This record gives sequence, structure tokens and C-alpha cells, in this order.
Amino acid sequence: MDWIRLTKSGKDLTGLKGRLIEVTEEELKNHNKKDDCWICIRGFVYNVSPYMEYHPGGEDELMRAAGSDGTDLFDQVHRWVNYESMLKECLVGRMAVKPTISKGKPWHL
Repeated sequence: MDWIRLTKSGKDLTGLKGRLIEVTEEELKNHNKKDDCWICIRGFVYNVSPYMEYHPGGEDELMRAAGSDGTDLFDQVHRWVNYESMLKECLVGRMAVKPTISKGKPWHL
């Protein structure tokens, strides 16, 4: 219940003052500390630092995915959890899509 109260308090839980950003892999890797911890789940990036003290498995479990894509780890432990609802106030943004290089025909003909 304390976590729900915090998410409804109006406090900025993203650290970005409500704006969503496109997060590169390099940027995600920079947020790998307890007081600055971003985790990607299914292409969405969350600042989970405010959630550390509320996570039932403890901060050590969250830190296993700090600064990285934690989708596989999340699915192994609790695929059934509605993280989108629980962490919506912590949403930083989406992962940036890497440009792909075509190995087929050149763009100009």
C-alpha cells in the first residue's frame, strides 16, 4: 500500500519531470546504481530507484537488471505481475530502435 500511495502522491518518480525520452543502450547502461537505476522491460524503460525499498525480493534482485534489459529475468521470476500498471509513474521512455543496414539491393537503382 505504501508504494501505491507514493505513486499517487504526484512526486516525480522518473527524475525527468514528466517528459518521456528515447533511451539508447549507452544511456541505459549509465543508470546502474541503487539511487539511479533504470531497467528495460519489453522495450520500455523504468526508473526503479524509487521502487527499491518496496520490491518484495529486495533491492539486490532489482540490481541484477540495473542498467540493462531485464525482460528475461523478469519473466523467469514473475511474468504474471502487471508491471505496466505498477511502474507507470516510473516510465522514463522507450528504447531507441537501432538502425538496420540492408544487405540487399542498394537504395538507389
